Amino acid sequence: MSDLKNFTVEYKNYLSQFILRGGQDDVLFEAYQNLIKLLDESSAQAANLLDIHNQVLKDVLNIRNDNDMVQWIYIERATEFLAQILIATDALLLSLKESVERDPLTGLYNRLAIEKMLSKLWANAQISKTPLTVAMLDLDNFKDVNDSYGHIVGDELLKETSSIIKKSLRDGDVVMRYGGEEFIILLPETDGRGAKKPLERIRKRIEDGVFTEAKIKVTASIGAAVYPDNRPLSVDEIIEFADAAMYEAKARGKNRLIFYGRLSSEK
Repeated sequence: MSDLKNFTVEYKNYLSQFILRGGQDDVLFEAYQNLIKLLDESSAQAANLLDIHNQVLKDVLNIRNDNDMVQWIYIERATEFLAQILIATDALLLSLKESVERDPLTGLYNRLAIEKMLSKLWANAQISKTPLTVAMLDLDNFKDVNDSYGHIVGDELLKETSSIIKKSLRDGDVVMRYGGEEFIILLPETDGRGAKKPLERIRKRIEDGVFTEAKIKVTASIGAAVYPDNRPLSVDEIIEFADAAMYEAKARGKNRLIFYGRLSSEK
């Protein structure tokens, strides 16, 4: 039996109990616990739940075929039941969405969340005519760490350095794991001059740190691009500019911060 069919059968069972037993809280509580376990993200959509509710409600009310007219109290109880289940499934969907957009290793937002969050900050910057700095950070020689110490130590290094980055930022700033040993840092309402201090603070703290039980030393190369200074035309382009600046930081010896504006002025 499919999960959706299982859910429909159980929903009918609990709705029938809730209506015919006078709206008892213990029935509703048990329904919370058991129905949520049968849902996945697709079947938990409100439209699907309403369809199931309407279908099941007709069946449940037909049980009372001794009455020619359905009493309004039954409809009220059914509506209360549906409202409470929708509240519970809303919470489920939020938790599912949050878990999907989080990197399980570092706990940071992952690449799935970048477009949504950066698009929002980009729109805010355009509307409010305030600057926005986007930085790309890459841990230098990370492959050597994995080759020398193994992936478990490499993972620990990523967790510890991501914590350093997060603690070095201000309220409102955002750091995300872009993939591998790369991170994106979003600094809203911050121009190049304002971004230099927190980004250099991150670079220096990583350089000065000693990480994992293996006592690893590591550095980071950071590239940054600024809206509107660098005139990026889109979210994708400002990421490309930051990425280009980061690769230039690598080319110039690593362990440094480069702004895309410097590249443009040197052309």
